[in-house]
Amino acid sequence: MPGEAAGADDGLEAWLVATIPLLMRHLLAHARRRPAWGEMTYQQYNVLRIIDGEGPMAQGEIARRLLVSAPVVTRQATALAEAGLVERQPDISDRRSVRLALTTRGVRRVRAMRRELLAAAGELLAPLPGTQRESVAAALGQLRVLLPASNRQSVVPSRR
Repeated sequence: MPGEAAGADDGLEAWLVATIPLLMRHLLAHARRRPAWGEMTYQQYNVLRIIDGEGPMAQGEIARRLLVSAPVVTRQATALAEAGLVERQPDISDRRSVRLALTTRGVRRVRAMRRELLAAAGELLAPLPGTQRESVAAALGQLRVLLPASNRQSVVPSRR
């Protein structure tokens, strides 16, 4: 029925499409209760996360990686710059482009947000018995095959 969550009987495809966004919303709701998240959005976190992982980067490249338009990243960059988390730098290889770099405050913030996101995920996983946790881990490992090869490495859990 329209508006109902998909179940196993609806096919694996429908179940995947219905479950992933709900799970992320639930996880983010838990994370947003923590101090480092403050008024930050998940999209802003992703901008910071990409720069933290790869260094200063052109806004257009960040937009490409996030699958959003350049104006979306420009708006995010403005808010992040006003918060003192990123700084805009000229791109010496392309004068039309602007690169975003994390400030020291931005590095501290994104890493605190990541710690809090992982803690929230830990809280959600905590009630699962060990065998179920192992099953979830195995399923997540298998889901990596759905990702383009260029994104598979970024899904490997970090020990940071």
